[in-house]
Order: sequence, then C-alpha cells, then structure tokens
Amino acid sequence: MVSWLKFCSMIWLLAFASLQAEEICKKKILVLCSNGGNGHNAAVGALKTILHDRYEFTVIYPIDELEMFGVQSGEGLYNLFLQKGWTRSVNFVSRYVAPKVFRRYKKKIEGLIGNHIEAAEPDLVVSVIPFINFYASEAARKATVPFLMITTDNDLQTFVHGLQGVCHPNFKVVVGTHLSCSQEILHEKNIADHLIEVIGLPVRPDFLVKKDAKLLREKYQIPAHKPVILIMIGGAGGDATYQYAKTLGRIQMGVHLIACAGRNKEMADAMRKIKINVSNSLTVMEFTDQIPELMTIADLIITKPGTLSTTESLAMQLPILMDCTNPVIDWEQANIDLIKNYGVGKDIKKLEQTEMLVREYLYDTELRYRVQQAYQKMPANRFNESIAGVIDEMCTTKDSL
Repeated sequence: MVSWLKFCSMIWLLAFASLQAEEICKKKILVLCSNGGNGHNAAVGALKTILHDRYEFTVIYPIDELEMFGVQSGEGLYNLFLQKGWTRSVNFVSRYVAPKVFRRYKKKIEGLIGNHIEAAEPDLVVSVIPFINFYASEAARKATVPFLMITTDNDLQTFVHGLQGVCHPNFKVVVGTHLSCSQEILHEKNIADHLIEVIGLPVRPDFLVKKDAKLLREKYQIPAHKPVILIMIGGAGGDATYQYAKTLGRIQMGVHLIACAGRNKEMADAMRKIKINVSNSLTVMEFTDQIPELMTIADLIITKPGTLSTTESLAMQLPILMDCTNPVIDWEQANIDLIKNYGVGKDIKKLEQTEMLVREYLYDTELRYRVQQAYQKMPANRFNESIAGVIDEMCTTKDSL
C-alpha cells in the first residue's frame, strides 16, 4: 500500500514538474496596444486566445504612457471625438497633426519602448497600433528582438509612417487583403513582398465556431418566424443606433430588431420606450461579449464601417449595411469599398434610404442568393490558422541568430 502511494506521489510530482517546465519554456511576446477605439484590444484578445498555450503575453500602451507638452497623450480625446461623431476632426488630426507630433517625440517613444523590452525580455515584439511603428522597430532592432506589425485596418495609412526607414533584419507585416491601400502603400514605403503576410485580420475564434441559431433564438426569446436585424453602431455612432431602431421599429415590416447600446445606458433606456409597429419586436442589448451569438441569429446587420465590426460581420457571412449618414473616418472608407466590391452589402448615406435597403436585403431572394454566392467566392480570413506559424518562424529565426 505504501509503495502504491509513493508511486502515485511520484507520478503527481512528475506531472507537476512537467507543467512547470512547460510554463517556464513558454516564449514571451511584448505587445504594443492602444486604447484608441476597440479594434486594437480586440486584436490582442484574439492573439491571446489563439496562442495562450505556447506564449506568455505582456501588453503595454505606449501612446497612453507618452506625455506630450506636459500632458498625457490623446487616446482619450480620440475616443471622445468618436463618441461625439466629430469625424472631420479625427481626420484632420490623424492626417496633419499626429504624424508631426509623433515625429517630434520619436526618441522618447523609442526609449520608452526600449525600456519595456529591457524589462520584459521578450522573444518577439508585436505592434497592433498605428503611427509609432518605425520608432518601435528601432527599439526592437537595437535590442535584437524580432518585430511584427499586425495591422488592424484594411487601409494602412496610419500604420506606415516612417516605415521607409526600417532596417530591422527580422521584421514582418501582417495585412488583411490585397488592396492598394494595404500592400501597395507598403511597397511605396520599400517594404518587400516577402516581408508582407496577407493572411487576414485578427478575429476572435468565437466568430468562427458554428452555433445553433434555433437554440439561440430560444435563449434570447426571439420569435422563430421573424427575420432579425442586428443594429450595432457602437459608441462612435452616437445616437445612430437609436435612430435606426426608431425608424425601422415604426414601419410595418414583421421583423425583430436587436439594438445594441453598449455601455450607453441612457440610450438603452430611450430605445426601450420606442413605440414600435405591432408587426415588429425589439430587444435592447446593453454591453455584451456575446456578439458572435447575436450575429448567428441575425439575417442582416446595420453597423458602422469600422474594421473590427466589418471583419466580424464578414467572418459570420452576414449581409451588411454600413451607416455612412455622417462623414466617414479616412481609413474606414476601405471597408465600405470592400463590402461593395465583394457584393455583400451597401452603405446607407441617408436615413431615408434605410427602409428600402433593409427590405431589399431581407426579402429579395435573388439578392440574398447573390450575397451567399459572393461569400463562397470571397478569400477566407486565414489569420487564426496562420498567425502561429508566422510568429513561430520569427522566434525561431531569433534563436538562430
């Protein structure tokens, strides 16, 4: 009996030691992230989900840490502009102000990131943020650490500042699609083809797992016979979600609306008071992390032209109507062009167009069939299946240097 207990103890100790060794052997990734919008944090979340068993992550927010003119940087200001719908101001600042400001602080940025590299001792530095990638690549080069840019937009205009100066020997860029505003803009910065990985943009694995729409309808108490319109404009849309819910809710359409208010409780309360047509029904969703479930239920999505919501909608193969009733952020125009070129959606330029477009994309069987066929021909987003190979190769190359 004693011998058996000793044997079991030895097995347990060996298993524990093996787990500890596996944890110790994990390679380290230092990720440069941003709180400007939601896409950067979502990309990091996807990376962690895909690679958590093999890599240890340290996430930093260098632009947030940066003090300019004695005050903290402008990510909070950027988010405020988005929430207020001040897209013209966002475009002006990103086009003319931000590049000059970041150039002025290039040594400070490089030093700040260099300090984080020294502290974290990573095997790889990954950036999912714009504007500072050249300075970050220099910090990584001087520390002899590989540097990987994972872009979170289809238009890379904010990602490529200074990249013509990159001389890092272990440098790569991940992009989403073969677009002039992605690959060609990199070529203009002297980034060679063999340094560009066209594998798609980060997307949470939850969006790629098939779910039972019938069971989800029961979970969310949605009538089985009604087509579902998901309205998901987000904080940047201001009161656009309310306007779409009100406009569509009052029309006799026989639909169920899911209107997402996020953390805007005031808007959620206002939407619950909308008097809707008796043929329709409405679910108001406050903040939720179950967007993949809501998209599974949806027959059509009305969303903003942001890259995150575009990538998720494409992954779920939804017909897409993009809210363009306000001026569009410069780099989001590529997403509008993308869905129109693929033939899977259209843009809403005036609220008055909404009913006509919704009826077409819900009830025109020929159009819905064309959308389905377009999705079958669309290049697959291979990010989740390919990114591990890209990162493994870069880390292996580091080991061999």
